[in-house]
Amino acid sequence: MKLLALPSRSTISARLLIFSTLFVTAAVIVAAVILWLIVAGVVREQIDQRLDTQIDALRGTLVVQPDGSLALGAALDGPPFDRIGSGWYWQVTGDGAPITSLSLGRRTIESPPRPMPGRHRAGAGDPQTRAEAADDGGRDLHIRTVETRIGDRTLDISATAPQAALNDPARRALLWLVPAMAVLGISLVLGTLLQVRYGLRPLKRLTRDIADVAEGSRETLPDAQAEELRPVAGEINRLIATNVQRLADTRLHFANLAHGLKTPVASLSLALDDRNDPDGEMRRLVERIDERIRHHLARARKTMSGAGMGAATDLHASLADLVQILSRIHADRGLAIDCAVHADIAVACAADDLDEILGNLIDNACKWARTAVGITAVVEGRTVVISIEDDGPGIAEDRIANAFLPGTRMDETVQGDGFGLTIAREVAELYGGSIVLANRPAGGLTVRLTLPRATAQTAAAIPRADRADG
Repeated sequence: MKLLALPSRSTISARLLIFSTLFVTAAVIVAAVILWLIVAGVVREQIDQRLDTQIDALRGTLVVQPDGSLALGAALDGPPFDRIGSGWYWQVTGDGAPITSLSLGRRTIESPPRPMPGRHRAGAGDPQTRAEAADDGGRDLHIRTVETRIGDRTLDISATAPQAALNDPARRALLWLVPAMAVLGISLVLGTLLQVRYGLRPLKRLTRDIADVAEGSRETLPDAQAEELRPVAGEINRLIATNVQRLADTRLHFANLAHGLKTPVASLSLALDDRNDPDGEMRRLVERIDERIRHHLARARKTMSGAGMGAATDLHASLADLVQILSRIHADRGLAIDCAVHADIAVACAADDLDEILGNLIDNACKWARTAVGITAVVEGRTVVISIEDDGPGIAEDRIANAFLPGTRMDETVQGDGFGLTIAREVAELYGGSIVLANRPAGGLTVRLTLPRATAQTAAAIPRADRADG
């Protein structure tokens, strides 16, 4: 049986606080009741001791006079037994008229309880009891009665106190006790709240670190602050390392599959014409094969790009490496490659995929450029637009739409296989980006690559692997 029904999606801190609040409330209530009972017991004990003292004093001063009547050997009507109607009374009853305190005036205690054995004793062999009664004015009285013998007579000695003498101190104590316990309970709950917040801080830190890994701002989790969470962080880091290795292996197999299938199929498509395929059946079959290959490779690559960690890459660093490499490759042509990209721009794309996209686009620009290639980047809302311009001949307007077809070459005199733009667009689209070609008014071609933007802080937190300069 559940002690507490909590929502199935409640947080750990909420569970701890609810349980602690209920426990503290119950403990404070129990403690308050116990303390009140202790205070009430102490007050009752003090009243009983005072009444027992009065009874002992009365018994010690009772004497039998020569005529056989009873009398007191000393006056025992000190305060508060001397104030009429105070509720503090004493009375001795037995044979003959009763002896009463000054506070009773000419009256007696009405219907005092018969003596009964009790736990409290005023003297050896003198059983006494305490009870509740009322005086003739309707006042509640607390009575202590002792049965004793004086000579050959059996007497009852009773002493009373007003019930208010017991209740008022306990009530006043309760008026202080309730606020004090309330303050104590609130303090304990606040202390529990601080304890929960402080105790769960390492867990929240671990959650933020995992989110950073998922966003790509860090590669592994740091050492956990709490000793109990370090094995968890270690297991997560091991899982991340395994995932990264599997992703790298899958990328390698994907690249091999792409080159192993797409290039032969494209070559076969180019080799077929009206002479060897007059009815076009073989070409249609090759197109279907190419579409299926493209479809499944796109799905595989999209799955890999979304698996594991989010991607974020420093655009400036990636371009700097590529410009250095391509400048050496085309050094014999004397091309000027101008890269004017701010260092605080980052794109939400894996570094390897970004290199593949930019590498194909910049290499194409270098192949067609006469003297210069310009690279710029601007941030437009949540996207980054990268422009790559060359001063080459450009592309005829009626052929721009066919530039992305696999195996299409704009000029057979320029080295290439016709797959660079196709691969670059496919990879860019996997990240929600696009590539647009446009001729420049002054001559040449402008390639506009659009990719999702990542924060500069996220990109700066990702260590880039060292790349070869050759």
